[in-house]
Amino acid sequence: MVASLGLLLTACGGDDKAGGVTVIGEPTVSIEFVGTPGVSDVTVKFVPTEETAKFNYAIGSEQDRENFENGDIVGMLTETSNQEITHTWKDLEAGEYYVVYAMAYDEDGAAGPVSAHGFKTASSDFVVETYYIGDNSAAFRITNTNDYYTYKYALGTAADKEAFLNDELASIKTQSEVFDWAENYFDLEPATEYVFYCVGQDRSGCDTQLFEIPFTTYAEGSDEIPNFVYTEGAKDFYMQNYTVTPNALCKQLVLYQQTEGAADGTMFGVNNWKGLTLDMFDAWKDINIGAVMTGTYITSATNEVLEAAATTTDLELENPLDVYVIAYDEMYKPFLVKKYANSTPAFNANAALPDASDFTITVTDVTMEGFNIAINYTSDNTRAYFYDIISGDYWDNQIEHDMAALKNEMITTYLSLGWCYNRKSIENNYVIDPSIPDFVAGAKFYIGVLAMNENGPIEGGWAEEVALSEPFYLPE
Repeated sequence: MVASLGLLLTACGGDDKAGGVTVIGEPTVSIEFVGTPGVSDVTVKFVPTEETAKFNYAIGSEQDRENFENGDIVGMLTETSNQEITHTWKDLEAGEYYVVYAMAYDEDGAAGPVSAHGFKTASSDFVVETYYIGDNSAAFRITNTNDYYTYKYALGTAADKEAFLNDELASIKTQSEVFDWAENYFDLEPATEYVFYCVGQDRSGCDTQLFEIPFTTYAEGSDEIPNFVYTEGAKDFYMQNYTVTPNALCKQLVLYQQTEGAADGTMFGVNNWKGLTLDMFDAWKDINIGAVMTGTYITSATNEVLEAAATTTDLELENPLDVYVIAYDEMYKPFLVKKYANSTPAFNANAALPDASDFTITVTDVTMEGFNIAINYTSDNTRAYFYDIISGDYWDNQIEHDMAALKNEMITTYLSLGWCYNRKSIENNYVIDPSIPDFVAGAKFYIGVLAMNENGPIEGGWAEEVALSEPFYLPE
């Protein structure tokens, strides 16, 4: 897996030191840069010829050539084969010129010519770097100063370079006056080679050099990185279950769900999190995100399997959902993000309806300050229910025990007292609000329960009738 940072050079001025010179001979080793050098690192591939038995390589300045040939350069490394290798040097100085050296030897120890390739590390004014790479997702971060106010970028393959430069690549996007941005890709093919391209432009109209970050996604489910197995469980109009099993390198997991696109403006808005998903989900994992943004849910697990019971507030069928899972590395730092599509289920025409007779409703300890309610049911046909206080005057006199009218009233007002999901037994203490005119001494009331099956609060989901308690009276 190889990915590197980008090199900043403007098209308005050249660098006579850029480029490389390779002296051809046998045995030899060629030097190829992987992507463009970064602010503090560079990745290089060394390709030896068949005549090579081993080769030395190192990084230094232009003045270090003789020291390298003599084996005196600090940090020189040796590869004792003729296999291609890739090496990354880190902790380099920004905006400095370096030279990579290599020299091959045959089986008799005879040295071939020195290969040398110079480069300049990137300036911190405009930096393109890998944010994360997984098996089917990746992201790239672009940070820039006010001078480099606009840029274009795209994900493609090595064959797309000219199309990108000519603005012919369909996946090109642009940003202006956005000085820290991460572009996330969640639908990549595992074990596939890609290239992320980017070009910036300063306020005088000069373009940066083309940034190229070639990378290969990991194999599907790879254990080379912090990863996990994602499994969807039972679901209905309200709750969706997930099991996420981490691999040995994954020490923490976060699962976030939203109704499709619910918080995209916050997640990917230029004035909000700007696509910095690793940072964002790490910040969100410890807060009640559902209380801040409607239609969202988040949970986490550390050093164990994550079992999630996400909920939606729309209570709708065939409701599309976005699910994001974040894997953390062995240092408990967020490593990658994956996105999945889910939805609440379709209508089940074969689902049996709840029946009012399934419910037992009791009211006790009635005072002018309040009373206790207990609701129990036995049938598995009930998935959830609403319950409320029904005025005796309304039921007995105004609608004269018209069950259809009562059911319609409870559906359209969506009740005020309570909602219960998948609990066959509850107890609740109701505190009377004395400002409500119905609560007067001697007043008659019922508790009404309107149940629903797995289809939720829609036609074909509601029970045919409202379950009613025996009447109870406030004390005289």
